[in-house]
Formats: sequence, C-alpha cells, structure tokens
Amino acid sequence: MTERKIGPFILGKQIGAGWMGVVYKATYVENGKEVALKVLPPGLAGDPKMLQRFEREINILKRLVHPNIVKYYGGGTHQGQRWYAMEFIDGGSLQDILKKRKRLTWDQAIQVGRQLCAALEVAHNAGIIHRDLKPANLFVTRKGKIKLGDFGIARDTEATALTAAGKTVGTYAYMAPEQIQGNVPISKKTDLYATGCLLYEVLTGETPFLAANPAEMLMQHLNDDPYNVREKIPECPLALDGLIERMLAKNPDDRPYDALAVHTELTEILEKAQEVVSRVSPQALAASGASASATVDPATGELKIKKKKKKRDHAEFYEKTWFLGTCLAVLIALGTWLALGPNEDTLYLRAKEAMADDSTESVVKFDDAKRLYLLPYLEKYPDGKHSDEVGRWLSEAEVEILEAQVQSKARGKRDGRNRYEKMCITAVQAERDKERNLLESIELFQAMINALTDGATQTSTVAEESAAANSGEVAGDPKYWRILADRHLAAQKKTLLTHTERNRIITERMTAAEKLNASEKPEEARQIFTLFRTIFRAETELDPWLDYAKLRIEGGPAEMPK
Repeated sequence: MTERKIGPFILGKQIGAGWMGVVYKATYVENGKEVALKVLPPGLAGDPKMLQRFEREINILKRLVHPNIVKYYGGGTHQGQRWYAMEFIDGGSLQDILKKRKRLTWDQAIQVGRQLCAALEVAHNAGIIHRDLKPANLFVTRKGKIKLGDFGIARDTEATALTAAGKTVGTYAYMAPEQIQGNVPISKKTDLYATGCLLYEVLTGETPFLAANPAEMLMQHLNDDPYNVREKIPECPLALDGLIERMLAKNPDDRPYDALAVHTELTEILEKAQEVVSRVSPQALAASGASASATVDPATGELKIKKKKKKRDHAEFYEKTWFLGTCLAVLIALGTWLALGPNEDTLYLRAKEAMADDSTESVVKFDDAKRLYLLPYLEKYPDGKHSDEVGRWLSEAEVEILEAQVQSKARGKRDGRNRYEKMCITAVQAERDKERNLLESIELFQAMINALTDGATQTSTVAEESAAANSGEVAGDPKYWRILADRHLAAQKKTLLTHTERNRIITERMTAAEKLNASEKPEEARQIFTLFRTIFRAETELDPWLDYAKLRIEGGPAEMPK
C-alpha cells in the first residue's frame, strides 16, 4: 500500500474529525517522531472564512506554551491543502476514559480541574477564550497529564471576532447562558461555566442537564438549576460541590473571578483532605496493614512504600499509583485516624478550633467540623466531659448544612425529602421573592413551627443524635427544622418590626385577607388573622392590629388601624 504524505509527514490512521478539519496520527520523516496532523479538507480550503479560522487556530496555538496545552510544532501547505502539526497525546481523551469508567473519584476530578484551570489561566491571560471545553477536547497522557486542545472555535479577544453577532457556537451540554443568548459578551467566565459542567460530569457521570433535544437543553442552561453534586455523589466534599455550584451560576458576575481563583480553591480542598492523611502515624499505618516503611506524601497524598525500583509500566493514568494511591491513602487515613486517633482533649480542641474558624466559608466549615471532629468525638466519647458542648456544636453544624441545602433547592425549585423540608423550601422561596408581601414568608415559617410542634418526637440522647446524624437521618429529625424555622422567623419578624413601611405592609396583607373573606374563602382569611396574632402577640406596639385581627377571627366588624 502506497504511503500518503503531506509535507514532511507520513500519514497514519485518522484519529479525529470535525467541521474545522481532520486529524491524523502521522510520522515526521526525518526523525520518526509521532505527531497529530490536522488537515483542512480540500473542500474547505477554498472557503476564505474557513481558511481564516484555520489560520487563527494556528496563531492561537503558537502563542500558548504550557505543559497543559497541546504543543504546536509547525504548519504549511501541501498541494493547496493547509495543515499543521501538534503534539500527539498517547492516552486518548478524557471522554474515552469516562466511557470506560463512567466517572472519576472526587480527588481525581480535582486533579483534572487543577490542570485544566492552569491551562485556562495561560489562555485567558493571552486574551483567548476557548468556548468549546468538553471531555473530548481534554487529552490525557499515559502519565496522567491533562492537555487542552482543539482551539477551533476559540475567540481571540484581541482580534476581530469571526463569529457573527447572535450566532451560537460551542457544544450544547457545556454552553454558558451568555454563550447561548449570543447578545451578551463572552468572557473568561464563559469558560469557567463550561469547566463547571465538565467537573460535574467527571464527578457524577452525567452532564448537569439532560434533555431530549438541543433546544430543551439550551433552555435548561438559561432557566434551570441542576441537582447538587452531593445529591448524586454524597462523598463529594461540600466545598467542591459549592465551588461547582458557583461556577454554574447563570450570571457571570456570580461565578469565581478567574481560572486562577478556581485552581486555588481546588488546591485548598485537596490540601484539607491531605491534612487528615498527614496526621496518620507510622504505627497507625502499620496497624492498617501498610508496610512499616510506608509514609504519606503531604504534597500529593500518595502512600509511599520504600521498595526496589521496577520497570516503568504504561498503564492508563486512572490505573496508576498516582491516582489509586491517593484514594487508598485517604481511606487508610480516615479509617485509622478514627480507630486510633487523638485522645478526647485533643479531639475536643480541634473541634473547638474548627467551629471558631472564620476564614472558611460557613457551610464548608461546619461540614468539615462535623465529619472530622464532632461525629468522631461523640462516637468515641459519648459520655465524655465535653459531650454536651460538642453535641450543641453538632446541632449547630447540622442546621447550617440544612440551611445550605434548603437555599440551594429553593433556588433550583426542587422538591424536599420530607414534609418539613418541603414546608421550609416553600417559606424560603417566599422569603426570597421581593414581590411578595413580607408577612407571607413570616406566616409560612410560623405554620411550619406549628406543624413541627404538633409532630414533635421524644427527646433523644447525644449518642442517639450522633448515630442519626451519621446515618443521614438529620433531614427527618424535627428538632433541626424547628431551629431553622425559629431562626428565619425571628429574622423576618425583626425586619418587619423595624421596617419604615411596616403599617403599609400589614395593611396590604390584611386587605388580602378581607378579599379572601369576600370571595368565600373565610378559612384562609381566618388563618391569616390567627397566624398574625400568634406571631406578634407579645409586640405591644402592634396592639391595634392585634385587636383588629381578634375581632375578625370572631367574625365581628372592625376597622383597620391607620
């Protein structure tokens, strides 16, 4: 069979194709080096616009030199056909890996995100927005290094845009709202949205939105919120879940500042996990079944075992020790730390320090404190000298975590897991809706408290609370919902009582109740009057309104206070 040549390269098998060209594995004749050769098909070579895009992609790659970006070698024209050579990546794409494994572990996902963000930081600093980030465009070496490629529709913000105004480009499952609308300028934060979509998929095995057709998916990007990662993958760190949620914000201003900020957060999340690993003593490692000569590398989280060197293997990156060792080390660390961990006073002091830490985002702080210190303390020392205080901290942490979950579900208009959560979500949605009367959310929280009071369970011991929390039963415990409802009700009451237009707000709500009365819905009107008296019975400054509500409950005539 005759070899086909383009320029100084012998073409091998086709390894990729798209609307911007065909990619072949090729061999450089002079030294036998394998490269990836992208060729503009003859049918497109005569299209000035396509040729301009091809040249732009070459110019972009020339400017972007970074270990996590596919390297450009050079380009030319062969018999009127434009081509360029770039680095050949021997491990396939991230898409190939996900097809085999469905998803990666959260620590592997962090490593993917860190390397991608390192590449994006270089691109964005050069004025380049990729606009087509997806697993198929992330290539993986056999050593596990991520390489960002395919800048075919990338936009050079320092050059004249080739994309017509209003035209949508990019792959549907990863497209930011501003990219879909086409009338809002794209920016580096457009790539951050796509990165959030990609990390979501790497962690859960599916993209944030699933739809039967492109139009439906685009509308979901514009209007819907996806399920949180932790709702699908409970072991995902809360901080990572929160970061991805912010990256998927509809408004670019609500996303992280840039790729460097995301890289920094991902690194901090990984380091927090490694802090636990670094606390494991050699004795604990030995007790867990590891070699006595084993150590944990605090920089990578790998379990290091001294042994004779072996020949290097060529396994896929996700099968290599770099990844598997990290997972093993974390599992060993958590198990042995819980079994042989700090004594009571040390564990208490760490819990106290974690609860007082103001440098961390609130919900992340509480989730870390719960998992690393509070639950371990109560499990190991249920009758310890600090058990009451630690129990109170655990309740505080659970309420903060529930608060974050409710706020997220309220934004995403998702249903609750039980009656109490459903009531709380409805109340929070009313609270967030500035078009609704302030008293509506106050009434909903009071109605929730009434329901919780009617269905209150017997008081449990600290040990029982610990077991319930550890088994995921917190959302079903009325105690935590009561604390949450009381907190919201107190805050809303204060807002109303100090509001400069308090009388107008109350008048509007009572007028709505009178309209319900007139429309043959007296029970709904009566409920508004009754809840008002229940909520504000101790507020003497509202006595005229309290008297009015009482008369209306009794069915007597009354005039609204002025």
